[in-house]
Amino acid sequence: MPDNLNLMRKNLLFFLSLALLWTAATAQTINAAYVSALYAKYPVTKSNFCTDCYLWVNPYYVSIGDVKRHMPVVTYEHFTKTNNDQVAVLKVPRDGIYAAWHSVTGQPNEDNVYAAANKLVRQTDPKAVIAKGHCEAWILNAFCYDAVILSDTYTFNAGLENQKQNVGTEIATENITREKLKTMDVDVWCGTWGDQGAFTDGRITDTYPAFYWKIIRAGGETTCYWMPNVAAATKATLPQCIVTYAQLVKNLQFDPQKIFPPKP
Repeated sequence: MPDNLNLMRKNLLFFLSLALLWTAATAQTINAAYVSALYAKYPVTKSNFCTDCYLWVNPYYVSIGDVKRHMPVVTYEHFTKTNNDQVAVLKVPRDGIYAAWHSVTGQPNEDNVYAAANKLVRQTDPKAVIAKGHCEAWILNAFCYDAVILSDTYTFNAGLENQKQNVGTEIATENITREKLKTMDVDVWCGTWGDQGAFTDGRITDTYPAFYWKIIRAGGETTCYWMPNVAAATKATLPQCIVTYAQLVKNLQFDPQKIFPPKP
């Protein structure tokens, strides 16, 4: 009996130690230092896709960004139904550190460019907004804190986006993805293309993309979207943005699924 009691005590101590370690890990304070360390884990590497292109790989999505034009060329993320089910459970607040924008380690902060862009467009239209337009959506990454933080990344997951398009065709495609994720996994490729001008803060110049594009692949079906980055791009106009895969590849002059093959 004494031997069994000692064994029980040792097992209890072992499981208590595990519980304490788990509690300490989950009690990690998410602050500026945490975010800085998180980004430092995932440095960029040079890509031969274009002269100023770099590849960024993190555990949630992959991206090639043009660091001179400050726009994502192509991103890819495999979303799972299991992860999506956690969005409603975790309930990440869309404010504070969880909604703050950051640059990949070594890249410049673009806050002032967006401020300058909005100041300029409001001279002719007081209601105009140039948004930090996600490719891989914030809400779809809100299944864990690290994923949602890394979704708010300049150049590699966002470009200068007309706010009406952002809450129009762009959010319409996100709603389609969310609906599919209720029953199945979904692959999403997306990016920006073209040039309809630029905005600068005097130090950094960001290209204002002419289009956002997206591929949604789920349940054996693939739908492609070629979305003008303009104020007229409402939810109702999304059907007009549907193109064939062949047409999308022709527009882009590259095949996104060959750049980033889908997860098996």
